[in-house]
Amino acid sequence: MRTIKTKKMEVPKNPDQRDIMSLYPQRVALRKSLAPSYYPIKHHIYFDGNSFRVRVMRNGEKISLNIMDKKEAIRQRDLLLNKMV
Repeated sequence: MRTIKTKKMEVPKNPDQRDIMSLYPQRVALRKSLAPSYYPIKHHIYFDGNSFRVRVMRNGEKISLNIMDKKEAIRQRDLLLNKMV
């Protein structure tokens, strides 16, 4: 009997060095996956397979942005959090 060896994906410990697109591939178009499922990336930043979502609560108001680029999402999150102070 032959055994097939599969290569396991190694995830870097530093979150900034992770390739998010390969770790969380796009969802398959199934009926049960119509509701978006978000994976937490950093504080206030989530990934749904296509875009990054920034969610911040400011003065009792929820602010939610969809952004395609991770660096831009981090920048927008920082801008929103700095405005809170």
